[in-house]
Amino acid sequence: MTTSGVPNYSYSGYSYNNYQNDMLNSSSWVDKANQEAENIKNSTTNKTSSSSSTSSSKSTGVSVSSSASNSTFLLGYQANLEDLEASASKLQVTNKDNVFTKYENALAELAKHPEDQETYQKKVDQAADDIVAAYKDFADKYNNVLDYLSNNQERGSGIAAQLESFKRMMPNEKTLKAMGMSFDTNGKLQIDEDSLKEALKKDPTYVKELMGGQFGIAERVGSKATSILDSSVDKIIGSSGSSDNSSSSSASSSSSTSTSNKKVSAMSDSFLQFASFAKSGAYNLSNYYAVSMLNMLV
Repeated sequence: MTTSGVPNYSYSGYSYNNYQNDMLNSSSWVDKANQEAENIKNSTTNKTSSSSSTSSSKSTGVSVSSSASNSTFLLGYQANLEDLEASASKLQVTNKDNVFTKYENALAELAKHPEDQETYQKKVDQAADDIVAAYKDFADKYNNVLDYLSNNQERGSGIAAQLESFKRMMPNEKTLKAMGMSFDTNGKLQIDEDSLKEALKKDPTYVKELMGGQFGIAERVGSKATSILDSSVDKIIGSSGSSDNSSSSSASSSSSTSTSNKKVSAMSDSFLQFASFAKSGAYNLSNYYAVSMLNMLV
């Protein structure tokens, strides 16, 4: 069979022409994907509503709305950790094009060209400004992670544990001061630009090693962010507040709560996988069947 000169091959009930037409109509494809997501959402809501009619909220554990809230939290936390990880990377001497290497290269060029000190000194100054900017960005991203965790501690014991762990990544005040760093009255990491530049001029190697060397601040904090990004959802959140309710329930109720929590965790984990896939190009028309990944949310 042919249509307009194009063979109409069929496979499992889906014809080549239908596939070709949908590939050319991105709006139709996106509409189908959105409709599938809406169907899944409605289906999940109906299941939860049916379950609620036979059990109290305490015995059924975490609700779908809580699950959605946890998914939102996890996606926000992921974004903050990735920002911190990237910011720390710029300050690690083991990474290509880190700001310290650029500064050292600028100093070397200045020494090689005594006849044109003004031109090459400007390059040194610019490299120093880049280091200051990288420090400030690192401080901002670090503070963002701490604020995010502080505002979500009620979600589970794992959140509070990670908050304290990130705080331990920082050295004592004396070491921080040597790099023009300190904590303000609100516990926020801050950078004194003039002090940092002065420290760079006085002993650039010392500053580089404290921040970007092996076991330096940037490596410790960046590695911590990476390890959390590689962790499971259960490990990130830890025990939830709903466990307080389950302690007064019967053994069968506790078992029910445990099962419900596992389902919620699996949903959150799958949601993160789908979100990560979508961010990398789930709506790429060359991958028409990417919409099937939505089934992971069920």
